[in-house]
Amino acid sequence: MGKTGTGKTSFVNAVTGKGLTVGHGLEACEYFLSTAFPFMCLKDTLSNGTVGTQDIQTAITNINGREVQLIDTPGFDDTHRSDTDILSTIANWVQQTNNERKHLSGIVYFHRIVDTRMEGSNMKNLRMFRELCGQKNFKNVILCTTMWDKVGEEEGRRREEELKSKETFWGSLVSRGAQVMRHRGPDFTTSARKIAESFIQKDTIVLQLQEELDQNGSLSNTSAGRFLTREIEDIKKKQQEEMEALRAEKEANDRRREIERRREIERVREQKEREVAALRRAAEEAERLRREAEHRFHQQAQHIQHQIEHRPEPCIIL
Repeated sequence: MGKTGTGKTSFVNAVTGKGLTVGHGLEACEYFLSTAFPFMCLKDTLSNGTVGTQDIQTAITNINGREVQLIDTPGFDDTHRSDTDILSTIANWVQQTNNERKHLSGIVYFHRIVDTRMEGSNMKNLRMFRELCGQKNFKNVILCTTMWDKVGEEEGRRREEELKSKETFWGSLVSRGAQVMRHRGPDFTTSARKIAESFIQKDTIVLQLQEELDQNGSLSNTSAGRFLTREIEDIKKKQQEEMEALRAEKEANDRRREIERRREIERVREQKEREVAALRRAAEEAERLRREAEHRFHQQAQHIQHQIEHRPEPCIIL
């Protein structure tokens, strides 16, 4: 088990030989039925008998003379399927194997040592793993780190110690018996088989998910189902809060735009009033200048008239 892209399928292939489809790139791969012996894919009945994107696959091989089945499960961050669909697929497989009286010897949980921090998808997969597995089964868990060739030895060791020491990461699992192992080269086959061999002599376990399904009969009433429901509710709550925030922001923007619109209208009104006042002052000034010019004209006309009227009589000397 583990997040998509942590090397689960590559690990199975390293133990058994090539047989399961390995995903590459950003999207989760699509698995198809492989008929090459000794591999088989377990068809999920929820998928109407077809193996689709990230369905559970089972590979059969022999380790130390014993027949061993390795079950490859999808991560809870698939790009094509919902977490609810993936949980239903796993629950369906668990019940099917329980009906066939097949029990697990252990679980390998994969984590990329190159991941610089425990991001949301890592934490979600880890929490779902805890709820599926159950604390009493942690002694049959191996926490396996991969991709050591992509990180420096000291940096990788530091990250590994952080994972083991923090209670919210692997600390609670390690303190209850889980082992931490490295899957690394140069011989990946030897590395993978060594990890797989450590389970052969262990007692089998019954997953907490199976016990809860037997007791409650409903996936929604299991710890994993409740965790997923809480997460969905948290997502819905977060989306609702984001919608409320967007709505409040829109209303604030609308109010701001309305205020700005009114201010602009007021600025235009004031500008028009200033322009009208300026025109009025200009007209009044023009009228005043006209009256002054008319007044001066009358004064000049009166002066000329006065000069004419008081002009001395002409004197003629004979």
